[in-house]
Amino acid sequence: MSESISQPQELTQQQGSGQGKPDQDKSGQAEPRKHAYLVDSSIYIFRGWHVYSDEIVDAEGNPSNAIYGFTEFLRELLELEQPEYIACAFDARQTDSYRREIFPEYKANRPPQPIELKNQFKHCRDFCRAAGIADFSSNRFEGDDIIGTLATRLRNEGFRITILSADKDLAQLLRPGDVWWDYARNKILHYKDVEKSFGVKPELIADLLALTGDKVDNIPGIPGVGYKMASNLLKKYPGIEQILDNIEKISEMKFRGAKRIQMLVDQHQHILPMTKQLTTIVTDAEFKGPKQDIRWSGINEDAMITMFNRLDAARGRRERWYNLQPA
Repeated sequence: MSESISQPQELTQQQGSGQGKPDQDKSGQAEPRKHAYLVDSSIYIFRGWHVYSDEIVDAEGNPSNAIYGFTEFLRELLELEQPEYIACAFDARQTDSYRREIFPEYKANRPPQPIELKNQFKHCRDFCRAAGIADFSSNRFEGDDIIGTLATRLRNEGFRITILSADKDLAQLLRPGDVWWDYARNKILHYKDVEKSFGVKPELIADLLALTGDKVDNIPGIPGVGYKMASNLLKKYPGIEQILDNIEKISEMKFRGAKRIQMLVDQHQHILPMTKQLTTIVTDAEFKGPKQDIRWSGINEDAMITMFNRLDAARGRRERWYNLQPA
């Protein structure tokens, strides 16, 4: 099935992430803060792979459904939000993985990517470059770490941050004024919403996950400790370090089974410093390559034509991209 055949448009236009209150300059005049959109690209590539038919193929007959889903998401985001600053973070092959140095079994439970999907990741990065969107990756740090590092750098420069992802672990990066936005489900979390969802503030999400573990990433946790129990412990002792310093006092806490939880934490305390390292998103990662300007200046039309010819893209899809203009 070529792209000229109409596909169901599941990624529909939605309400944006919202504009925060403007700051004020020294003269008392309202001055809006700069706003950066940081995209967890792999989430949306995988989503395109699962949502759209593998009968969507490029000019050589190779599947391009993941590219289709990812790039349509990007176009809609650009149309809806008209971002001045935007960057896409990609998960590259972790040949020098920071987390596998800590725990060799990290993500070892995951099956290898199908070759038909793996090949599409490179094209998604190529598309970003043709679209004039900064893209980043690392063979040591994950896309989450890249987003965490960019968010920290940009926040220090006065930006407010919108993180586009369906992975709630990234909510640990939120600070007042920031937004986590699951675009496809139109779910938004602000800083104050995180505690309602997780039971802890963003700053303690890594500690929460260190206690509970994460089966998806093959991170071990303390048996019998789920989100609710972990949040109870962290409300009393906010941080893995404080819990380790007060293990003998857990049995005094006012919840059923406190003695048993104290015993379990005591038995498994040796893993907690390690799991905290695994669940903490790096905010000072170094990734090689030229420094890229994340200000979106519009598409490179020649590169986009080449890209669309390779993808055998339909005329309507091409025109929608050619008509995009920076705000």
